[in-house]
Amino acid sequence: MQHSTLETARRHLIGVDPAALLHSRNRLAETGMARLGFLLPHQVKRALAAEALELVEHHRHWGELLPGGTEPVDDPPRHRIEVPPQAIATHANLIPQLYDCDVLRRNLSVVAAESVLPCPEPRRYAVTRVHHDELPQWHWDDYSFALVLVVECPPLEEGGFVQTVAHTHRDRQFPDVHRTLTRNPIHSWELHPGDLYLMRTASTLHRVYPFEHGRRTIMSMCFATRADLDRPDAARAAGQSENTPVGRFVPVLRVMTDHRQ
Repeated sequence: MQHSTLETARRHLIGVDPAALLHSRNRLAETGMARLGFLLPHQVKRALAAEALELVEHHRHWGELLPGGTEPVDDPPRHRIEVPPQAIATHANLIPQLYDCDVLRRNLSVVAAESVLPCPEPRRYAVTRVHHDELPQWHWDDYSFALVLVVECPPLEEGGFVQTVAHTHRDRQFPDVHRTLTRNPIHSWELHPGDLYLMRTASTLHRVYPFEHGRRTIMSMCFATRADLDRPDAARAAGQSENTPVGRFVPVLRVMTDHRQ
């Protein structure tokens, strides 16, 4: 099943309209982010979303694989969940296979107008779920690109959209987020389950806007440039976990597997 899904992805990637890639290149150059919903067919995005959700739902049973993991309990508190690359490589099929797909990287390189290369392990892919009372922070990433599939997200009116500040760079010694925000325009992006986008994450300050209810789940793939790989002090991003109290509100939640494009 996963093999045929990968082949479906490869065939689709080979036939992607060059004009669509060039349009996305212009958007990425202008805003630091480009929507790439056309890059993968719905069948493949749905399979990626299903695999991501399965990884999240079963992460508590892999305590030995997760940093700080504990035994499952009947009613655990809700924390930020970041399934690490090692667990994805062990328990998933399509996500690591698609990451290694040369046709995918070739198309991303067209959009980026430079070679898009695999990151050093283990920072290649992640599945992340955050809940509504975790305060998102503005940040840059350590590697140049992230390809992100939105699996679950709240409706726009409740927040949870992405905000970006393009053409900015982190001073690793003295990062000045507030000055960057006041001196550059902020772009806001409404996203839906099933949306796929590429971001220049090392040169685009970004965050998820705080949301009132529910949760947001994404599958992300991290890619590098040659300059990233040649940098001797290339850092490894660290995940964070925070407690999220359980409320009685039943949130509106849109899930990629119920979405058609």
